[in-house]
Amino acid sequence: MKKKSTMATDNIPTRKSASYPNVFKGIITLFMLVVVIATGCKKDNYKGEIKGDCPVVVATDPTDKAVDVVLNKVISATFNTSMAPSTINDKTFIIKQGATIITGKVAPTADSKIFTFTPDQPLLPFTTYTGTITTEATDTLRTAMVSNYVWSFTTIPQIIVSSAPAAGGISAGAGTFAQGSAVNVTATPNAGYIFTGWTDNGAVASTSSSYQFNMAGNRTLVANFKPLLASQFAVILSSSPAAGGSTNGSGAYNAGTSVTVTATPNAGYSFVSWTDNGTIVSLTSSYQFTLNANKTLVANFTLTPVGGAGIGPGAIDLGLAGNFTILTKSGISTTGITSVTGDIGVSPAAASAITGFGLIMDTNGQSSHTPIVTGKVYASDYSAPTPGNMTNSVNNMQTAYTTANNLVVPAPIVDLFAGDISGKILPAGLYKWGTGVLISNQGVTLTGGANDTWVFQISQDLTVNNNAKITLLGGAQAKNIFWIVAGQATLGTSADFSGIILSKTLISLNTGAKVTGKLLAQTAVTLNASTVTP
Repeated sequence: MKKKSTMATDNIPTRKSASYPNVFKGIITLFMLVVVIATGCKKDNYKGEIKGDCPVVVATDPTDKAVDVVLNKVISATFNTSMAPSTINDKTFIIKQGATIITGKVAPTADSKIFTFTPDQPLLPFTTYTGTITTEATDTLRTAMVSNYVWSFTTIPQIIVSSAPAAGGISAGAGTFAQGSAVNVTATPNAGYIFTGWTDNGAVASTSSSYQFNMAGNRTLVANFKPLLASQFAVILSSSPAAGGSTNGSGAYNAGTSVTVTATPNAGYSFVSWTDNGTIVSLTSSYQFTLNANKTLVANFTLTPVGGAGIGPGAIDLGLAGNFTILTKSGISTTGITSVTGDIGVSPAAASAITGFGLIMDTNGQSSHTPIVTGKVYASDYSAPTPGNMTNSVNNMQTAYTTANNLVVPAPIVDLFAGDISGKILPAGLYKWGTGVLISNQGVTLTGGANDTWVFQISQDLTVNNNAKITLLGGAQAKNIFWIVAGQATLGTSADFSGIILSKTLISLNTGAKVTGKLLAQTAVTLNASTVTP
């Protein structure tokens, strides 16, 4: 009889038909291995490895596809589990620009899940970078990532400005700006030069000394100047604020030439006036004159209100302090024939710190009155509830000072005219000085609408000279003007002042000084035949 063929396994004769179960088991084993490889974590050969979650990157900073990333950015990666610091290094945490590897320092943080990469050099502007965390990064259980994590981001674009020739003038406005944002650069000629225009790679970009555009990638701009001929006069134009609009008509002209300059507001602004050394010379955007000397003109613009909203930082919330025309912590004194409309008060000082007023106690003991105050007088030693009300009012006054002094929106106009605003015209806005502020007998003009606001942050003293006057135009109101004074505020003889003074120290009014507003001082207020009305 014919024998059936057999196969040998481990030297044991086996019928071919009997091998089917083993083959089937092998297929199942192979299938399971594939599944484990496909779904499991990458392992090393460490015998004591503990099974855990696969390590993955759950967040990066910058995030994937982020734009406008700052150039000094410290890049970070956050994992879902604690990682072994020795495996997170410059071979596993890689930043590239194109094919070029960026050198830097990789470091752990206090959080064992977060690691940082600090580039050795600032990143390039408006450039795309790619980050990679490789599978060689393992967690503290020696479990590796299944696959590389890759993300990308783009840095913020940059503006570079320069002057040609360098001696011709000053160019300003360089920096990094978010893509699509409005950017403003300015050019100011030095003595003996005139500005001729901005160029970008040799092409004329603008003939206005104040040039605004929307950011669209890196730009390298040159402010071009040329010498002024001995036989000519210069017309120098600028915009205030610089972002307010553009001007046209600057240049060199022969004596006796009829010159026309024009001002064009940018979106969100409107034209206010042309000024020459602070004096208004025209209220129309097109101004014509005969040139017989060098002329420096400023085109003044103001923000256009949205709906019924006003321009400026907004009114300061005075809280309960707003109920007083004069409020101090240490005293109020007067000599001469003074007149105050509204309430006055002191705290924590007692009523004895209010001198020269001839106070008459009211029957309820909570307030007093005097012929020279059209209102009530309050002090910390009067009957309840006055002490508590006064404490709260003074606290509100101090909070209002701090709030106003810390304002940064809208962007402050810093150190304008080096602190001497005499004879100037100031639109609504936020102003900040690291010095004192002087208003001479030329006074100062504030122009704006009824809802516009002014906040003046003054790091030292406010000095208002004799006979100085604050003139309000366009509907501007004293209640919307805030003078935030870290030093003393001194108003000279017969000064005519408008606004609310929030002073860290003394407010002093000399003979005949008049204030339309409020005097809120963290020390004392002294009056001399003065008039104060809210």
